[in-house]
Amino acid sequence: MGAAAAPAVAFKKSVLAQGDDYTSVQVTITNNSKNDIEVNPLYVTITDTDGSKHTVELGVDEDPLDAVTLSPGENVTGTVTAKGTFDAKYVTYTDGLIGDSVRGDVS
Repeated sequence: MGAAAAPAVAFKKSVLAQGDDYTSVQVTITNNSKNDIEVNPLYVTITDTDGSKHTVELGVDEDPLDAVTLSPGENVTGTVTAKGTFDAKYVTYTDGLIGDSVRGDVS
């Protein structure tokens, strides 16, 4: 499965963003398994310090996490962004829609 690291970063508004009311987290996903994994920003959620889960909005930040296939040992870094202003506590990446999950604390 993968590992996730997640520092909080400034929101970089893209042309698709409506307003500035977004929270961004930079995510690095590393494939520590022996098989390829599919990374998709839709497989990531952000949980805030109140325990509320936020879904990712696609295309609103200039440095998005790309949808890619990671071979064993490879990693990818990009930003995931959710609507609203909140304090992000951790991100959760799920390997596919029903796969294993890995959580990374926001620093």
